[in-house]
Amino acid sequence: MNWWLIWIAVFLVLIFSISVISFRKIKTSDDYVMANFNLGFMPIVGTVIATVSGSSALIGAAGKGFEMGISYFITAMSFVSFTIIFVVTIGPIIRKLKLYTVPDLFVRRFGKAAALIPALIIAFLYMTPTFSMQLVGMGSLLTSIIDISITGAIIIGFLVSVVFTMMGGMYSVAWTDAVQTVIIFAGVILMFILGLNYTGGFNVLIEETSAHYFDFFSIGWKELLNWALVFGPFYIVWQTTWQRISAAKTAKVGTWGVTVGFILSGILQIFTILIGIMAIHTLASDTMPDNVYTDFMVEIFPASIGGLFMVSLLAALLTGATSFLLSGAINISKDIYQEWVNPDAEDDKILKVSRIAVLGMAVLGLMIALYITDVIEIYQIALSFTAVTLVAPVLAIMFWKRATKTGVIASMIGSIIISTIWRFSGEPFGIHEILPGLITSFILLILVSLFTGHSDDEEVTAYYHTYKEEKGSAVIESEESKSAEI
Repeated sequence: MNWWLIWIAVFLVLIFSISVISFRKIKTSDDYVMANFNLGFMPIVGTVIATVSGSSALIGAAGKGFEMGISYFITAMSFVSFTIIFVVTIGPIIRKLKLYTVPDLFVRRFGKAAALIPALIIAFLYMTPTFSMQLVGMGSLLTSIIDISITGAIIIGFLVSVVFTMMGGMYSVAWTDAVQTVIIFAGVILMFILGLNYTGGFNVLIEETSAHYFDFFSIGWKELLNWALVFGPFYIVWQTTWQRISAAKTAKVGTWGVTVGFILSGILQIFTILIGIMAIHTLASDTMPDNVYTDFMVEIFPASIGGLFMVSLLAALLTGATSFLLSGAINISKDIYQEWVNPDAEDDKILKVSRIAVLGMAVLGLMIALYITDVIEIYQIALSFTAVTLVAPVLAIMFWKRATKTGVIASMIGSIIISTIWRFSGEPFGIHEILPGLITSFILLILVSLFTGHSDDEEVTAYYHTYKEEKGSAVIESEESKSAEI
């Protein structure tokens, strides 16, 4: 009896039941893409953890633990710290503006022309390749437990992801994520405990593992800086976080939900990296990094129990896939279709376009998935090119009133060009392309803005300061009202 397959079948029946229930609740495009701005604390925590802990955080992190050891934890340190700082400072403003997407912020500040580049970058340069990364993970999982080709396994993952996303939207994604988070945590922690026992205990693991695997600085400061920059700045403009904050019942619920979700995700990655280090003693040295997590799981778990926790990995991959599809679909339906093609589109038309966008992105992602071999490699590219184009403009919109539309557009285009040249030049001096890209972005934005004027369609403001002023005025008015009553 193939217990691995039985558990996965039970899981699929459960999530499709949830998607059918969610499908009946969806009446508007806001229901579909934002859960009608009514998500509670636990669904937000769950959907953050389940989305962050996808192919990169489980399969990718275990593979990197197998290759480079504890140094890879620099990525979690980076994305957790950047996210918390971002959420505390900018999160309430995102919620107040009720933003659907990152480009939505550009539309409000600079007009729709400035938002087109961010919409294209997020939907096609980040969301679509990252969706394909989840398909590769699903393919790796299925081939480890059943006799099927990697191509067939990826296609199965594609079909499951598309049907689930098109039917349930944000309702099904958020609520299944909350349940899947429990399974993900239980699976990873139990796998860590069993793996530690399998290798003879922590003392044996330390003594029989090369010292550099437990030396955080073994890869050198330059590589640590590269990894930190690849994963950190990006999370300031990670659209998935923005949408969870906006979809929350209140600003407080959104801020705390995202913060707790990222802290727990960072803790989860510690266990996953250690699992990769344990696998060094069990798996062949030439094991593909993307197969480390699933191969080690099959090695140490009895199938009757392991099947349940194989589901934890499938849950992480599926929820990542659906979140990326849904998020990118909003860029296409609202930032591109509604802004440029049909500004007067009725809500039911936007809902229809959102579902069509999900299908289109999924097909493109499938094509990418059939040709890539390293999930971390594609994730690095998606993160770095998104960060270099969007971080400086977003910070300028929030904090610098003098920023102009011309400066922002020059910044985005210039940073893409420099990053591309740097990458194809072989990353001179061993520096990742994200650093020269970010420097270029900030310099161009500042210089061009100082030498150009504001356009007629700009809302000349710095939203962070405007929000603080409004909040301060509200407090003063409230105190004066109380004094008058007394």
